[in-house]
Amino acid sequence: MGINYVSVLVAALSGFAVGAIWYGPLFGRQWSTVTGAPDAQKSSVNVPAVYLLTFVLSLIAAMILALVIHQVHATGAIAGARVAFLLWLGFILTVRVTEALFNGTDMRLVMIDTGYRLVWAVVMGVILAAWQ
Repeated sequence: MGINYVSVLVAALSGFAVGAIWYGPLFGRQWSTVTGAPDAQKSSVNVPAVYLLTFVLSLIAAMILALVIHQVHATGAIAGARVAFLLWLGFILTVRVTEALFNGTDMRLVMIDTGYRLVWAVVMGVILAAWQ
């Protein structure tokens, strides 16, 4: 069996749903406090372009995760979640914490952001491995 491209699309879109909850009711206030987001939102950020690029990057991440899941023959939600967790642990958490240590980034922000990436990766892994 090959890659299910519909599941890749849904997995990529899942980041927006997870992000809306994570950076909304769950950790929105804390994230705003740490980043000073109200002032940052007044900047000249091109919001449509940011969302478009974010979606393209999400598609790339979902496709790579789908390829890894396919290569290791992970089937089922638990196997997909496990693969995603291990990739998050090995490549997202380690890189982000290392960057934060050298850049002096507030660890509260790192934990909020990497927590989001953990949940999103696991959701993608579940979608991709269960829906092959």
